[in-house]
Amino acid sequence: MKKFLIFSFVLFSIILTGCNVKGEYDIKGTVIEVESSSILVEDGKLGLIWLSLPDGTDSQDFEKGQSVTVWTDGKIRESYPLQGTALTIKVIKKKTG
Repeated sequence: MKKFLIFSFVLFSIILTGCNVKGEYDIKGTVIEVESSSILVEDGKLGLIWLSLPDGTDSQDFEKGQSVTVWTDGKIRESYPLQGTALTIKVIKKKTG
């Protein structure tokens, strides 16, 4: 019985950890504005959303017009524009022109 409880606890912990690795929301959009610690992205489904940059990410890595994919912590604040915290941001298309 004790082994079963330990096994269940470990399995439950792994499942919870695995669910939060990349966050709940997948945002694909275009960078509209860049500030020192955040970027404004226009997503086709969500509309405009301000995203706080992950620790260690330099805002100079982003520029207006870039296409990005963003994974968040899953907590989107319902304001206008929306607000969230990015876990990972990947530039999928450099600015053209």
